[in-house]
Amino acid sequence: MENLGVGLEGMNVESFILNELKNLNTRLDQVLSLIINDKVHFDEKWAENERKWIENEQKWAEFKAYSDEKWAANDARWDANDARWDANDLKWIANDARWDANDARWDANDLKWIANDARWDANDARWDANDLRWIANDARWDANDARWDANDLKWIANDARWDANDLKWIANDARWDANDARWDANDLKWIANDARWDANDLRWIANDARWDANDARWDANDLKWIANDARWDANDLRWQINDIRWVNINSILDDLIASFLEFKKDNLKFDEFMRVKVGALGARWGVATENSYRSMLESILVKSFNVEVQNFIGLDESGTVFGRPDQIELDIIIKNGVLIIMELKSSISKNDLYIFERKVRWYESKFDIIVNRAIVVSPMVDRWAIAVAEKLKIELFSNFDDLHFEFSGRLKTKGIRFF
Repeated sequence: MENLGVGLEGMNVESFILNELKNLNTRLDQVLSLIINDKVHFDEKWAENERKWIENEQKWAEFKAYSDEKWAANDARWDANDARWDANDLKWIANDARWDANDARWDANDLKWIANDARWDANDARWDANDLRWIANDARWDANDARWDANDLKWIANDARWDANDLKWIANDARWDANDARWDANDLKWIANDARWDANDLRWIANDARWDANDARWDANDLKWIANDARWDANDLRWQINDIRWVNINSILDDLIASFLEFKKDNLKFDEFMRVKVGALGARWGVATENSYRSMLESILVKSFNVEVQNFIGLDESGTVFGRPDQIELDIIIKNGVLIIMELKSSISKNDLYIFERKVRWYESKFDIIVNRAIVVSPMVDRWAIAVAEKLKIELFSNFDDLHFEFSGRLKTKGIRFF
């Protein structure tokens, strides 16, 4: 009896130590989880900052390409404007040459009129001589009546000359009319030239207005660049503040990690010893518990509810589940055509759920059948496995007290069952 009491007392002390170690490991795991969560949050913020930098660089490249394109278009417009002014200068040079040719023609015309006046002067001199001859002819009329017939013939010839002279004057008048018509046409051309100059003045006014608008746009662009520089300065200031904050956070994290590593180092030997002992005990307990639950469930369902229960073992030759050929083991329940596949495990992680889901899909594909329900039963469920079970539509049965408190309310509302 005395030896029995000592043995029981030793078992209580060992249980107390195991519980304390479990609580200590739980707290250390929580601290490590918080550190990992902060590290994940930091990585996400860093990735987000890198994405924003890439977006800013892309926007800057797009703006620079747009600005270069606008400057190239502006240079092309100035080149076209210079070419038009060069063409306008050439046209004015040709116009001046035409006016020089016109002046030369008018000079030639003046010389012809001078020659014409000289000819008329000579004609007047001839008429003066003719008058003198008529005086002499009057003196000769009394003596030379016989010559009147010849004189009449000469007057007929003279009349013919006068008719020819009249025709020449008619032609001269026609030439003067043509000259007046040319001057009228020249006046019309000058009117058109004045109209073109007026249109040119209006175009210059419009060009000045466009340049004023362009200057206004550049002023607005300068204001936008000033605002952009201010935003970048503010952004640099925020990054400096952020760097200071991260330096402080990193310092705190370094201190915390150093303290944690020192604590872990102090307890390493004892932790390794208890880990081996408790791990061996947990493994034996988990396997025994799984087999006990499986035997109990099979006995109750088969004997009390007339349900068919199978422990299926097959070979996945294509490596669908594990990535290579391996043995597949499943617990199958069949009643009235309803097919249920169930998994009993001492603990469940999200990786175990993914493997279970691939087993179910492999079974459906192999036997060309639809599984109505996929059920996982485990007393210990990893906190990250809850969302995976919900996404894969796997019914999860576990112990509510072992789950993290922040998931409890959400899991109750989504139909996750506990016992």
